[in-house]
Amino acid sequence: MSLIKETPQAVLNFRLPVNHIPAWNHLFKKDDRYLRVKLKVRYLKNAFVSEDGLVIKNGLLAKGSAPNLGFSRYDSNHYFSHWRTGLEQALVSKLGRSLKRRKLDANKQYLLVHSPWFSYYFWITECLPRILAVKDQHSDLHLIYPEVWHTIPYVRESLELFPDLRREVIPNHYHIEVPQLVMPEVKPWTPMFIPEQTQAVRALLLKWAEDTPSPFGTKIYLSRERAARKRFSNEAQAEKTLSELGFDTVFLEELPFKSQIATLRDARELVGITGAGTINAMFMPQEATLYDITNQDYLHRKQYKFHFLKCATY
Repeated sequence: MSLIKETPQAVLNFRLPVNHIPAWNHLFKKDDRYLRVKLKVRYLKNAFVSEDGLVIKNGLLAKGSAPNLGFSRYDSNHYFSHWRTGLEQALVSKLGRSLKRRKLDANKQYLLVHSPWFSYYFWITECLPRILAVKDQHSDLHLIYPEVWHTIPYVRESLELFPDLRREVIPNHYHIEVPQLVMPEVKPWTPMFIPEQTQAVRALLLKWAEDTPSPFGTKIYLSRERAARKRFSNEAQAEKTLSELGFDTVFLEELPFKSQIATLRDARELVGITGAGTINAMFMPQEATLYDITNQDYLHRKQYKFHFLKCATY
């Protein structure tokens, strides 16, 4: 493992890790592609929406309905696989019997904010920005709410912030035909951070949790002992060593969402393994430090980018 130290800075003031070496230059090239991204809100009539959020319109995959659709080295291109999957689901659910399909109310406008990639990382970086993109229309919209979201605490809790946004619960494994679909576009690449989006979500959630005390100190170790992947093989030794250095071991998944935010808001030093949980660094104060521990193999892969450094920078 290798220790990377990252210090959050102002927008576009991109700073290299303090232990950067020339051999890692390919990992930390300046990336300003977000400046060319102009996201829109699309209004589609009679669109097909799969259970995973794929949108088919006139037989094609709707532009902006999922990330990683373009031809670029920035990330893999998934257009063909998503188009084929979505079109098959649209046809089979309409003409066959093996897939369930229902048509929603033609007199309502439905808001779609999820896509085929879904996790805590995507909720923070894609779903919440899409909800904020139409915040002035919430009283007229019904959020397409997959039934499985009932089991996800951070989704249920953060949706309390949008009391005017009604919900249309879609049963598991149902595909839907939506007469009036409102679809804010997804940012085009999963490792891309658009500063305005990141800052808006950060401000919203910090305001929401401002009266919630942190249950821990200012030095935090985000343990992945109970995670399915990306964890230390010698977790006990890592926890012991960091504890001796004054770090509290934290299992974020066991905390209410507000407490998670408060924990990072009050942290001055954060240690964690590169992964989705690193997105929580966005809640840390400007002068805080993130120690990003990554597998050495990543340091030699030219296609890998430390996109969480961008998040910390913004």
